[in-house]
Amino acid sequence: MSNTKNNILFDNIHTIKKQMHLDEMMVRTCREIIALDNDTPFSDSCTICGSHLIEYFTERYGFTLSRCCECAHIFCNPMPNKNQLDYYYNSEMKDFENEFFIESFENRVPIFERRIDIIKKYLSCGKLLDVGSAIGIFLTAITRQNLAYELFSCDPSASACRLIEENFCNVKTFQCMVEDLNISSYFDAITMWDTLEHVMAPITVANKIHSLLKKNGFWFFSTPNTSSFEWMTAGDKHVQILPPGHINLFNLSSIDILLKKSGFKLIETHTLNGSLDISYVQKLIKSSPSFQKSLGAFLNSHITDQNFADLFADFLVKTKTAGNIFVIAQKEGE
Repeated sequence: MSNTKNNILFDNIHTIKKQMHLDEMMVRTCREIIALDNDTPFSDSCTICGSHLIEYFTERYGFTLSRCCECAHIFCNPMPNKNQLDYYYNSEMKDFENEFFIESFENRVPIFERRIDIIKKYLSCGKLLDVGSAIGIFLTAITRQNLAYELFSCDPSASACRLIEENFCNVKTFQCMVEDLNISSYFDAITMWDTLEHVMAPITVANKIHSLLKKNGFWFFSTPNTSSFEWMTAGDKHVQILPPGHINLFNLSSIDILLKKSGFKLIETHTLNGSLDISYVQKLIKSSPSFQKSLGAFLNSHITDQNFADLFADFLVKTKTAGNIFVIAQKEGE
């Protein structure tokens, strides 16, 4: 059974300040973004599998999301354009995001320590590129272990790259989008933590990752899991529905399709943090009777019991139904 002391909880990684002000700031920022012209057309097909069987999923902050009836992928439709995304990522939201990442920094390190333990089983040394390093939580976790990796960082943010250079003297930085990185078959592994949901064209990015890796290189990444317990409870009210930040939301099926289309072999998947799901759902059922209804009578009567919650968190991990997918994929031999 999981050790309660080591559980990763919603309030520990999402600060109270963030929870209080996120929606207010998103409403204000997105009102300004929606006012910008967007000539991106509505898509009549899924961004991952290409199916034309898509349906309305929800609307949030002035953006509409569609859901694929074939692979269940959820995506912003129409997509925001480059000007809107540039505005969003250079708005007060980015400073606010970095602020709560800094405040919850040490509480987030164990998330990456669990992932690093798995990475080490596949790769003990070599060139490792971290895409979207932000304030460097993963780089902190991996450098603390004094492992034999040659580390690189790719982030479009000038301030993020400066921060990485100041804090990690042995990490080489690339200030650009990963799509603009012109190095072929160079890296033994690429990591991308909770970044894929932010990109407009996931297949294009996956193809680029493939080209950057050496033969048999590994792509380790994480992204929200919409086929999880917490998503099935929260539905279209889930806290991770954050357009124009989160514009492609995956599940196990759509990830498998993405990897096959871009030349990767899916090695394995994990959902490592069941306690995070439990603590989030516990907050939901306190906030509204509607979530209690979607949870069901049995779970409602037991979910607040700590022993049950710990066992159920372990169940979510073992059945790969927790709310964040950690994917290990390998570039197939050429």
